[in-house]
Amino acid sequence: MNNEKKFIYLMSVIALFFALLYKLVNFVVYSQDMKFVNISIILLNMLLMIIISIIILSSIVSYFILKNKKINKNIMKINLKIVNAMYPLIIVTTKIFSIPKNDIRRVYVTLNNNYIYSNKYNFKAEDIMLITPHCIQKNFCKHKVTNDIENCRKCGQCNVEDLVKLKQKYNVKAFVATGGTLARKIIIQNKPKAVIAIACERDLTSGIQDVSKFQVIGILNKRPNGPCFNTEIDIEDVEEAIKFFLGGN
Repeated sequence: MNNEKKFIYLMSVIALFFALLYKLVNFVVYSQDMKFVNISIILLNMLLMIIISIIILSSIVSYFILKNKKINKNIMKINLKIVNAMYPLIIVTTKIFSIPKNDIRRVYVTLNNNYIYSNKYNFKAEDIMLITPHCIQKNFCKHKVTNDIENCRKCGQCNVEDLVKLKQKYNVKAFVATGGTLARKIIIQNKPKAVIAIACERDLTSGIQDVSKFQVIGILNKRPNGPCFNTEIDIEDVEEAIKFFLGGN
């Protein structure tokens, strides 16, 4: 089962849960031979039906987005808000069905990126920020770039040099953070209009949610040596995101 199917499957399970809850409420109420139905029961039934309908519609919209079908950007925005609201419940459900959290996190990043790419932007270079975790730098390198990415000696052994070149080529801001907390602090302090964030699934997902008032494109890093150690970047994806925010496509 691919990640998209896993996501839709979990959404369906959650919808089924609320449907069963709806049935249970009505069974309990009407099995008591009540001559009238309390207004609170009516409101609860309405709420459950609305939740079920929203989940089903969100599942359909998400499916079409993940299949790269053309969807109105406003619908995509609303759908992303729904997925954000449901996200904690989705993650809990992954534990029940032994589905890796990262599989669902990748889907979340895709839904976010597809929404961002459905819009048009024309930001100034200084309003665009690149941010990446420090594990992109080789662990044996003595020239630490967490304080200043320009400390890179451009030896070509990691992608830091590539980021420095992009920073200089497009005149955007670029930072290397020691962790997700510092990354969010850097973003809030610098107040960019657009962020191109590079990280693992967990940090990307939480970061996108925590700085939702900014326009964020998430790019998953590559981990040939395992998590948080000598990671790599598809630099073409980063440059494409910069060009997009500059209004190039």
